[in-house]
Amino acid sequence: MTKTITLAALVTTALSTPLYAQTVSENGGGIEEIIVTAQKREQNLQDVPIAISALSPAYLEKREITSIANLSGLAPNLKVDTAGGNRTTPIISIRGGVQGNPQIYFEPSVGVYIDGVYIAKAQGSLFDVADIERIEVLRGPQGTLYGRNAVAGALNIITKKPSGELGGKIEASYGNYDYRRVRGTLDLPRFGIFSVKLSGQIAKRDGFYKVLGNPNTDNAGSLDSKSGMIQVRAEPSDALTLDYVFDISVNDQQANPAQTVLGTGSIAPYVTSRKRQKSISFNSPNFEYAKNWGHALTASLDLGDVGMLKSITALRKQKYRDTLDLDGTPTSLGFSSRDSRYKQFSQELQLTGVAGRLNYVVGGYYFEDDGFVFNPQSFFSGASNTDSRFGFTTKAYAAYAQFDYKLTDALTLTGGLRYTHEKKTVERYLARLTGAGPLVVVDLPEGATPAAKFKKVSPTLSLAYEFSPNFNAYARYTQGYRSGGFNAVASTTADVQRIFRPQVQNTYEIGFKSRLLNNRLQLNVAAFQNDVDDLQLSVFVPGLSAASILVNAGKARIRGVEVEATLRPTDRLTLQTGVGYLHGKYLRYIDNGVDVADNRAFTHSPKWTWSSSVDWTALEADWGKLNLIADLNLVSKSYVSASPLVTTAPTQTAAALTRTPTRTLLDARLVLSELSLGGATASVSLWGKNLLNEKDPNFFISYGANFQNLITAYFPDPRTYGVTLGLRF
Repeated sequence: MTKTITLAALVTTALSTPLYAQTVSENGGGIEEIIVTAQKREQNLQDVPIAISALSPAYLEKREITSIANLSGLAPNLKVDTAGGNRTTPIISIRGGVQGNPQIYFEPSVGVYIDGVYIAKAQGSLFDVADIERIEVLRGPQGTLYGRNAVAGALNIITKKPSGELGGKIEASYGNYDYRRVRGTLDLPRFGIFSVKLSGQIAKRDGFYKVLGNPNTDNAGSLDSKSGMIQVRAEPSDALTLDYVFDISVNDQQANPAQTVLGTGSIAPYVTSRKRQKSISFNSPNFEYAKNWGHALTASLDLGDVGMLKSITALRKQKYRDTLDLDGTPTSLGFSSRDSRYKQFSQELQLTGVAGRLNYVVGGYYFEDDGFVFNPQSFFSGASNTDSRFGFTTKAYAAYAQFDYKLTDALTLTGGLRYTHEKKTVERYLARLTGAGPLVVVDLPEGATPAAKFKKVSPTLSLAYEFSPNFNAYARYTQGYRSGGFNAVASTTADVQRIFRPQVQNTYEIGFKSRLLNNRLQLNVAAFQNDVDDLQLSVFVPGLSAASILVNAGKARIRGVEVEATLRPTDRLTLQTGVGYLHGKYLRYIDNGVDVADNRAFTHSPKWTWSSSVDWTALEADWGKLNLIADLNLVSKSYVSASPLVTTAPTQTAAALTRTPTRTLLDARLVLSELSLGGATASVSLWGKNLLNEKDPNFFISYGANFQNLITAYFPDPRTYGVTLGLRF
């Protein structure tokens, strides 16, 4: 398989810098430049000395992308999966950096931002945004400008702002599994100093799985989501712009089912093959509810020669509930429920400007959050029932500065620092409702545990040289870190109060960006090495409750190469590709005092990611345009848990049992657009996703010997297809 992937990647690259990161020029002059804000100011994508991909408005619109859920593989070494049964909770890996456990008290490795507002937790964060301008994928640590928890990279979602002119669009889609979606935007005419835009969508779909013999539900893996956004722009003067945004999303649906692929004892008769089943059987409720909403106010003040002063103030809240059948069988081996409340507040001030040869970004940041979760669990047919609750808070302050200085017209030196101070608290209650032993196992009310405090200075340094207007190269060093904290769901007082340290990553990167063949070919290449200290790993600990804790296992090194290319040989044909290669290894992995670095799997790090797309304008006439689009996405096999490669005890689970196979997804579209309809234009799209009907799992959970060696699997969506009708006015 490796030889096949390598050959395909080289051939594709030779034929075809990511058009998904570009917009085709309207005048047929090649590939149009795109402006990004990855460094907190507007820059040409090709001039930014970091590895970055940006999905353009045209790319997003043609593929109807409204969230980060479908981004896996669209940028090299980017992998996005949902976490087990929770369709609204992602596990995002960039360059092998990942938080494998998305529980709400754990911190992610990839920072997710919407219009500059940090989305702090993975739980419930896969929600739709109806009108996205672009999505930027920043690969590698972004600690200086983005702070903690961007140790692997960052995803920036930028929405389209109110235009002040009357206009809008509406789309209606229908597909198999009774899929229905309506999406629309409405721009209102400017009145006085105000411009207003409304957008939203509603999507529903039956479950992918038929559930047998369960009085609680007859299907699983359904979709029922609603989202909306109100944007108000005020321009009281030429120098001042105020942007207020209110967004809300609600998902209320049947969760993805756990499919049992290994087990002994009472669950052995229900073990299935490692292929997605159409019919399954489990006995507990299996649903997911996530409500996210927030307010954001961005004020931008032009200070003339001093620069641009920006303030971003945001308040976000989440309500989350789920009930999951953990074992995926008619037996009552495992059942878990969560009822979460979470809120976060952030305030950022930043000043960007130019002074001669110097570009600068200076800022300050404040963040606080507060969460509480009720998490009752039941195991072994009620023989072990627990009352589990936990809460947490965070307060963090930061100051940062980054300066770009042109040493010569061609040579630019960039340096930056960020100082962060944070404080965390924890509360925990765990009681036994049935079974032998003490009634109250852990009782740590608010304030009983001293706060954990962390301080960090995160530097960055890069040197970029412009050999010509069409070719530049760079070398970069940067540091990022993932926050430390408490293990809030641990089953003993000592484990709850034991603080795990922040994970620190130093990255060394070289790369070049180029425009060739009169800007009809763009080619970007980056090579990097990540050195990770105090590596945080999630370890499943069976006990009174099913819980995972984070431990600082040791050191790791990840090396990789990324190639992005786009070729537009004619005005009607665009070829594009992205190839990523990874090799990760533990330099030290301490398990019970023993270094087992050579016998542990490196998680969520596929050796290869590869995506290629073809966009061909097959027909173009006065009455409309016909495009044929095909997207091929491949992610090679990877391990889900840091289990032993070779087991040395009967209680261990071999890593190979939770290794996901190579996954190949093919999507295609036939788009008929620019159809004149009075004063409007119409479009018709016929689309298919996962046309190869990939049936292999993309996620596993292993519960270990104490839970009858149970391993459950979760799968990508099956083949879907449908039609979308659109009207733009």
